[in-house]
Amino acid sequence: MKQNSKILIAAGGTGGHIFPALSIINEIKMNDFIVITDQRGENYFNKFFSNKNINHKIFVHKVSSPSNELFIVKLRSIYQLSISLLKTIFLILLNKPQVIVGFGGYPSVAPVIAAKLLKIPSIIHEQNAIIGRANKLLGKISNLLALSFFETKNTENNHNLIYTGNPTRKEHCLRQLSYSAPSKTERFEILIVGGSLGANFFSEQVTAIICSLPRELREKIYITQQVGKNDISKVKRIYNNHQIEFFIESFFDDIFEKFKKAHLIIARSGGSSVAEILTSRRPVIFIPLPTSFDNHQLENTKLITKIGGGWVLDQNNEIIKTLKKLLENLIKNPKKLVIASNQMKKLSEDLEVKRKNKPATEFFSDVLIDLIKTNHKKISKPC
Repeated sequence: MKQNSKILIAAGGTGGHIFPALSIINEIKMNDFIVITDQRGENYFNKFFSNKNINHKIFVHKVSSPSNELFIVKLRSIYQLSISLLKTIFLILLNKPQVIVGFGGYPSVAPVIAAKLLKIPSIIHEQNAIIGRANKLLGKISNLLALSFFETKNTENNHNLIYTGNPTRKEHCLRQLSYSAPSKTERFEILIVGGSLGANFFSEQVTAIICSLPRELREKIYITQQVGKNDISKVKRIYNNHQIEFFIESFFDDIFEKFKKAHLIIARSGGSSVAEILTSRRPVIFIPLPTSFDNHQLENTKLITKIGGGWVLDQNNEIIKTLKKLLENLIKNPKKLVIASNQMKKLSEDLEVKRKNKPATEFFSDVLIDLIKTNHKKISKPC
């Protein structure tokens, strides 16, 4: 790709949409980027660009879902999307990007529609194993629909599919780092992450379950946990009262360093979380968010749990007994963690073969570069 190609990136403001976008920008940083996001995403992008010498412009569009049953809310959403479309068309005509990349969420809707209207190549990326509402629409009008999971549900009517995997930051790729279970003299390190903004369930229920472990097991463990700002003092107090060593923050800028040290991860199963855990090749206990759209977080876990790389627990079904019993089992039988890690490694390698032996970020970037160079006239055949 020649330098200073202009790329328009559109992403909703959750970590699942933002992190893949940031990974791609970081991979092909010698370009000019136009970013369209919402108010939540603005903070992510501003923080990312603040210490990087990358040419960029950020535009915040106020958009919301039109799926609400209230007519007035639907009307307001359609109005917001219409305004976003007009703004995007103006931005495109003024800045002339060579490609538009949507990473999901409603801020991606207008840019991909505008790309279609103005005959500019576009890619829409789906990070979950079940395609989201916005992406289901956009995937039919974009040049390529890039999938994070090799078999993504509800994409049967799309004929422009390509498997890229979910782009992750390079720091998360721990291919050269071996995994070993804790020895009898080592502490058992557990990393707990409840999503990009933390989760009350993890702060309350998971913390309580860990504190209910027998004392001889509590003395062996070290907890690194992402906790919402409002819950930090409470969680620290609970762990101190149960003589459990810990490190707690509301957000980890160096999360990949925490992955390296972890013997076990307990996490939600959003698309980005699953991708990062898979590339880290660490054993995992997934607790999917039960209210996720179409229960996609449960679907995201199936590839890993099917091959024995981790375990999935139902938050609403006797989670206290189930998680406590599983933790006791794994702490007492660490060889099970090694087996799970080996399975994660095998799965990660098998998926890389499908991407020409490249990590997801590099492969997605190559697809994007191809699209710019050829204007989609000679793009590699999608899967």
